[in-house]
Amino acid sequence: MSYRPDESNEQIYAEGAWLQGAIVTGVLYGVVIVLSAMCWRSLWPRAQLRGSAYKKNRFFLCYVTFLFVVGTIYVAFNAQITQLGFIDNRLYPGGPGAYEEATSSPPLNTAFVVSDWCADLLMIWRCTVVYKDTRIYYMIVGLGSILFLGALVTGTLWLVIVSTPAQAASGWMSFGLLFPYLCFSLTINIFISLLTVIRLLYHRHRISKVLGLGHGAIYASFASIIIESAAIYSICSLLYLIPYTLSNPIAFAFMQLLGEAQVIAPLLIIYRVSEGKAWTNRSTTLMDENSIRLRRPSEFPKPAPVPLNVEVSFHQEITHDESTHSPKSLYPKEPTEAHANDADVFGRAV
Repeated sequence: MSYRPDESNEQIYAEGAWLQGAIVTGVLYGVVIVLSAMCWRSLWPRAQLRGSAYKKNRFFLCYVTFLFVVGTIYVAFNAQITQLGFIDNRLYPGGPGAYEEATSSPPLNTAFVVSDWCADLLMIWRCTVVYKDTRIYYMIVGLGSILFLGALVTGTLWLVIVSTPAQAASGWMSFGLLFPYLCFSLTINIFISLLTVIRLLYHRHRISKVLGLGHGAIYASFASIIIESAAIYSICSLLYLIPYTLSNPIAFAFMQLLGEAQVIAPLLIIYRVSEGKAWTNRSTTLMDENSIRLRRPSEFPKPAPVPLNVEVSFHQEITHDESTHSPKSLYPKEPTEAHANDADVFGRAV
């Protein structure tokens, strides 16, 4: 006897993608909790100190808290819509997968778009930081501002459209609404990530050329490149959009993961910044507490000549010399008792 539901393989596959995506999203939320705690632990002591980075640390502390709240809202309402589809409305025509695809959740959509804006904004800021001392810095700033403005407009339009009752009832995953917005967001992610990676690899090449291959790996390692460029976010975006264009139901799983990946990538960057391991805007190197500034050998200042001061002192030693008082004898004199115990400076008897 088979307990398999009377559904097609494609329908069961789509429902499995939705359910597995919700489960893995909960796992990623655990990563968000850990990273948020690490960032709070690193930022809180620094935010209490009145120094040059006081305002920046306070801002990052609020930013991490806001991301944590957004990630919590996303995973909570994602779990709710999964429960509605697989338990409360499991007899919906087409199954739970069809219900989730046709149902809109305004808090879920808002949390998704807001986390996307936060991730895009931080990525653009990091890109401007690594290009701070270059000739194209202002071009990067202008381009990043235009891209973020485009993401802001398209995201707002998408939220307004899917929040209307007609669209909420006809499906928030429609190709004509969500796909253009996510394509634009992915374009921003990939473009900014590539710019950041190119700059980091160029810096690694310069470090390795001057100091050796080992030093280049330290200052621009593979892990730092992945984190600084927010490649996790870009990879998750591709994992969703490519299957989505191919009408593969696995895209529904990656769609849910993308909401938490948008939170994880900024948290990783902020943690590196708070620990002093990230690229700073005061130099052209990846800085940590023991970092050095990259310069060519010809640029190092020549040391000023230091005069050599040598002090020589002579210590005069007075000895009994009777040669000036008596003529020299051709025959050596036998030592007398008075001088038998006398010795010269080398310990020899005189």
